Amino acid sequence: MEDGMFKQAIFVRDDGFALRRIACVMDAIEFLEEWPLERRGLLHAAASDTCYSAYDGRKSVDAAHKTFTTWARRVGVIEDVP
Repeated sequence: MEDGMFKQAIFVRDDGFALRRIACVMDAIEFLEEWPLERRGLLHAAASDTCYSAYDGRKSVDAAHKTFTTWARRVGVIEDVP
């Protein structure tokens, strides 16, 4: 795996409405793993797979960033923080 750090952090709100900073692949994996089972779907599975693949060095950190961001936007948890 590269260093695993995203070039730009992603800010998301969790179910408790706390703002969380996702700065690396492992942060993204942890957030995805905490996501409720009943709310997971194909895009969640794709984001998880890409993040795990980036962690293992099979995909790029940029691919994980892009896929996680897409998932977060789709489920409505992403926040634009200056």
